[in-house]
Amino acid sequence: MKKAERFQVIMVLLVPKIVHLIMERDGLDEITACKVFYNSDLYARLEKEENDLWQHSAEELYEMYRSEKGSEQKGEYNNEQRGEFFDVLRRTV
Repeated sequence: MKKAERFQVIMVLLVPKIVHLIMERDGLDEITACKVFYNSDLYARLEKEENDLWQHSAEELYEMYRSEKGSEQKGEYNNEQRGEFFDVLRRTV
């Protein structure tokens, strides 16, 4: 298996785990969790194999995602994050 193929397999296995953590810990449904994760800076960086983020566990990546969102308290959104969330929804609907 080529390196690029291995990277794609890892992404296919890793992303659903991260989305599941977002659903579980942030109280979002699957569609919303997918939208907010796929629109995050972390996902954009994760897609680039050279960043080596794919070597982290789903748990570690979820924590990076939460840090990116500016909150250390899981499941809580400040007003700025709520605004970002609804902006994502408006763009995807």
